[in-house]
Amino acid sequence: MSTVERMWLRSAFLLFGLVTFCCLLGCENRSKGTSNNSNSSSSIGTTSFASSLRSSAKSSSSLSVADRVILSGVITYDYVPHGIDNIGLDYASIQKRAVRGATLELLNASGVILASTATASDGSYSFFVAKNTVVKVRVRAELSRSIPPTWNFRVTDNTANNAVYALDGTAMNVGIENSQRNLHAPSGWDGSAYTSTRSSAPFAILDNLYLATDRLLAAGNTRNLPPIELRWSTKNSTAEGDYTKGEVGTSFYDGTAIYILGDANNDTDEFDGNVILHEWSHYLEESLFRSDSIGGIHKDGDFLDFRVAMSEGFANAFSGMLLNNVNYSDASGSAQKLGSSFNLAKRNRVNKGYFSEGSIGSVFYNYYSSGDGKTANDFSLLFKVMGSPNYYANDAMVSIYLFYAQLKSQFSDQAPAFNNLLQEQNIVGGDEYGIGETNSGGLAFSLPIYKEIQANNVPVNVCSSADKGKQNKLGNAQFLRLPLMQAGNYSLVVTKSGAATTIGRPEIFLYQKGEVVGHAANEVNNRTTLNASLSQGTYVIEVFDESNRDEKNFENNTFCFDVRVTAN
Repeated sequence: MSTVERMWLRSAFLLFGLVTFCCLLGCENRSKGTSNNSNSSSSIGTTSFASSLRSSAKSSSSLSVADRVILSGVITYDYVPHGIDNIGLDYASIQKRAVRGATLELLNASGVILASTATASDGSYSFFVAKNTVVKVRVRAELSRSIPPTWNFRVTDNTANNAVYALDGTAMNVGIENSQRNLHAPSGWDGSAYTSTRSSAPFAILDNLYLATDRLLAAGNTRNLPPIELRWSTKNSTAEGDYTKGEVGTSFYDGTAIYILGDANNDTDEFDGNVILHEWSHYLEESLFRSDSIGGIHKDGDFLDFRVAMSEGFANAFSGMLLNNVNYSDASGSAQKLGSSFNLAKRNRVNKGYFSEGSIGSVFYNYYSSGDGKTANDFSLLFKVMGSPNYYANDAMVSIYLFYAQLKSQFSDQAPAFNNLLQEQNIVGGDEYGIGETNSGGLAFSLPIYKEIQANNVPVNVCSSADKGKQNKLGNAQFLRLPLMQAGNYSLVVTKSGAATTIGRPEIFLYQKGEVVGHAANEVNNRTTLNASLSQGTYVIEVFDESNRDEKNFENNTFCFDVRVTAN
């Protein structure tokens, strides 16, 4: 732990489940009368969320005009942009930005909440307060909406019992005249290093979600978003282990929360909007759409399992769509001077194909930005397709093929332009199962994407290879489409039938509409059986050798198996 981090820990304390930043010199500006608000940064379709929160306790608004005053102000934070060529952070260009849509509380001298609201799109707020009352203003790193579509997003500290970050003003008497109290969350950067509390970080993280939810509303979303925490700490590092100690490994979404790196001079992501919104896009997939990704380590240029390529390519592209920025940036290194950046719309991708997250991201972003038969820089059609029951309740696994099939079905006029982008990335497929695909990625056995199998005890041969890597790579697993005409008890038997002389350990997953309805791990060498009672419908069988799903297994073998399905 660095000296800077120890200083931060000493300057933060827990209060009512909050990580409350001590007010530094200049962080609160108090004045009588009115003053001009600070300018907020431009954004796409901003909306004030002040109306979505109501007073949480009796306020002074019921007092007569003669007995009350107006306390108002503007809440801002330091935003650190990326540098030249979108690499690293540029602390010389720090911008003061409005804290938008955040929960704001008015507390009395005893810490009781008198009223709450949300900051407006320019960071402003106002309260009616009884004259000569001692109060303070607290802004929480929380974005909440109580009218449909609802949401609640909070930035919390996973190393401090998941307490919500907050910035407190000073408790003072409002007197007998209208007055203003401005709060500002500084970056903590002194010109060469972080030497004081990084108060702005939680609000920088939160503002990405203000923008994202605003754009979802503009795209027509009416569905509620489940609550989620974005867990950030200055201790969150690339070490893997105990999340409560900050050993999170990377920024990621684990299905319950989003963890964000904050380890200075190593890797910090609080000002990397793409990283934050990439992980939030995974949350969105799970909440509103559907993802069948198995996760795992990945990078542009990898030959990925098609489910992983779809999810990661979409998340990359969608983060850029939400920010309306074609450049994906991620700062890291000493003094946050290093990092990476790439163009989401780049067409000349490495290893083009349905297995490439770069190809998928390029297709989606270029479709978004195109004005060919649609409004440029508009993702509403994409949102409508992914949010439709025919997409998220489809028999096929989620892939670029499923999206294209549903786009073609629901918005046929859009199919030619989208198909041109697919072909540009060497992706060919006539339906949601990718029928007609010719790009094998160098693994001939990987095609067709789905093999057909019937419940007639006739074997279908599939293979599992580690040639492109392990765990989530192309060829690790193969898929079979199983249509069942009637309900009944069925047996799925997988037996080794060739390739590697090494003992095979086949494993089976059985899916219906993306949900796991059956699983059989290997217990007998070279053979695995799954018995299941199944309803009528279409199923997908996934078969792989467990050694090729294990990234810690360094053997490189190709196993082939015969798959049989019989009705009992």
